[in-house]
Amino acid sequence: MRSNHLKARLEQGKLVIGCLLAYNAPWLVEVLGTVGYDFVAIDLEHEPLDNESVANLIRAADGVNLPSLVRMPCTERLLPFLDAGVHGVVVPDILDRSHAEKVVEMTRFHPIGCRTYYTQTRSANYGIGIDERRWTQQMNERQLVIGMIESICAVEKLDGILAVAGIDGYHVGPLDLAQSMGYPPKDELERVIAEVVRRVRAAGKYVAVGVVTPWGMDSLPKWALQGAQIFNVPSAWLLTHMAGQFLGEVRAMAPAEQHDWPPIPALAHNPYFTSDK
Repeated sequence: MRSNHLKARLEQGKLVIGCLLAYNAPWLVEVLGTVGYDFVAIDLEHEPLDNESVANLIRAADGVNLPSLVRMPCTERLLPFLDAGVHGVVVPDILDRSHAEKVVEMTRFHPIGCRTYYTQTRSANYGIGIDERRWTQQMNERQLVIGMIESICAVEKLDGILAVAGIDGYHVGPLDLAQSMGYPPKDELERVIAEVVRRVRAAGKYVAVGVVTPWGMDSLPKWALQGAQIFNVPSAWLLTHMAGQFLGEVRAMAPAEQHDWPPIPALAHNPYFTSDK
């Protein structure tokens, strides 16, 4: 059985930095693991990746000892990825206690949930050399399950959500939360996020807050000091930022009189992720 050192690091109180992957790019997964990211989260909430591609991304991550997560709604489509050996799931837009309970039922085996029983696949070493009863308990311990708090309605129902056993942590989505609040001033949004972080940590669960952007990296120490442990770097911003930055550095080495390049376009800056107020 493949160990989940991501979950082990969280249990030790360590910070973890992963990449939210938007592409069917096994090579990029290998690069992420090789340079030292703590996990990769394959984004199936927003990206049109097919099942076979996801399975290959999971294999690529395992090849460089990189824990993999899938970010997606908790539907029947999730089950093959659990069986393919993904280390965890991030479920968007948890609505209420009942929704959280359904997530646990689908992702955990008895006695915590009632995940569909199947041991003839990759996560169970294709049924070779395992004790099935022991394996299901090991999977309950190994699997990382994270829900996302993305609406003010969920915040209002947070006590009931947090009372559900079997979800390891919660990711606060600032932009959808802001939208559900009618796009309040940044200070008001951050006050709500800080209160959610406090309550999630008080419940003994892990916390992630949004994403780390190239133009707002000072958000990381701010949320880490309040208890957040999980941080995501979006692959699109990672690549576009680094591509533009590297091009600018190369251009700067060229003699000024020998070029007339147009300016490098700036990345869009969402005001809720900027460093300033």
